[in-house]
Amino acid sequence: MNPRHRRLLIPGLLIALIAVVVVASLIDRADAAVAEPVTTLSDSRITESSGLAVSTTEDDLAYTVNDSGNAAEVFAVDLTSGAVVGVTTVRAEFRDVEALALRDGTLWIGDVGDNGRERDDLALYAIDEPGRTTATVDARRFPVSLEGGPADVEALLAPPSSDRLQVVTKTLAGAEVLTLSEGDLDDTRTARFRKTAEDLPALVTDGAYSPDGSRVALLSYGTLWSVDPTEWSVVGSGPLPSLEQSETVAFVSDGAVLVGSEGSDSPLYRLTLPTGEGATEGLATVPTATAEPSSSTVPATTVADDSVDSRTLVLGGIGVAGLLVLVVFLVVRRGRSGGSRRALR
Repeated sequence: MNPRHRRLLIPGLLIALIAVVVVASLIDRADAAVAEPVTTLSDSRITESSGLAVSTTEDDLAYTVNDSGNAAEVFAVDLTSGAVVGVTTVRAEFRDVEALALRDGTLWIGDVGDNGRERDDLALYAIDEPGRTTATVDARRFPVSLEGGPADVEALLAPPSSDRLQVVTKTLAGAEVLTLSEGDLDDTRTARFRKTAEDLPALVTDGAYSPDGSRVALLSYGTLWSVDPTEWSVVGSGPLPSLEQSETVAFVSDGAVLVGSEGSDSPLYRLTLPTGEGATEGLATVPTATAEPSSSTVPATTVADDSVDSRTLVLGGIGVAGLLVLVVFLVVRRGRSGGSRRALR
């Protein structure tokens, strides 16, 4: 290679490397700008948190459960410290519990996970809200099925002031809402969920109703969706903080939710529900103490105040890096072409 081109190539590569490092740091900054976790589920027994329900009697108490392959246990978690303050062992054989829903003192446990779309033994379990106790309890088991046949389900919904229960299918496109009445449940026969809505977001991993029933929060990998349940229309969405595998969502007020993840030492973030015009434009943010009055004692955190949207910075950085790499490539190619022509003379 011509020494002059070599002198140009080395600084060019260094500049391109610096640009890549800057882009990586901007991506990290974009993730970090969303929120800080309000607590962490640090108990070693909670490794695959796949359902979350916030107590209706204690603002700083929530329940979670591990999914397939784990013991039939419900963990009561203090939301201030993240510590487990009670374990309820259910006398049952859970297969793949993926969701929790709490209404009127009853904790519904959804053994409805079906990645292979082949199960014929889906079931809902009902226990009294456990509180901060450790005990072994019996559960009422109700066999259920889905209209249309087996489907993977990871979201169980209990609309307030209602006797309905709903599930949302986890599909790559056109997710469905299926509904049944508590009165249809019977421990001796299978009750069927009937389709009541369709064309919901893809890959729904959990869902919950707001306390006033006006909104449904749906969670997918990377996105929090706000849905109007009267028409099942999406009214807002926003990206999530960086999570290993987002699997849990529960309301702490009519306008704020907790979202969490599978994995050891999994964080819980408190996020405002994205709604209204332009909700998809910005990050799903964590409310400050003055931004939203709430009876919840779950501590709120603040969001880094960036004057420029972090995603714009990331895209701009990627563009600059790409341009620099292209320039370096053209310089090298020109140098090689020139050398070839000289060799042919």
